[in-house]
Amino acid sequence: MKVDNPIQLYRFILRSIKVLPKEARIYYTHQTRQSYKSHCDETDTERIKQIIERAVEDTKWVVRKYTS
Repeated sequence: MKVDNPIQLYRFILRSIKVLPKEARIYYTHQTRQSYKSHCDETDTERIKQIIERAVEDTKWVVRKYTS
């Protein structure tokens, strides 16, 4: 899935963490919401791109951590 904007990122993360154990899923859902709220006023397109790229990589890492 290609993630191009913050809404797609939010959905990507929430869908990705569905495979995690319940306790981890609750934690990462909360973290995702908090991060979204803290970055929602970001207007610099380059910074948004950096945040998205980092969040996608972090999400993939977390999923691999719990599924390996």
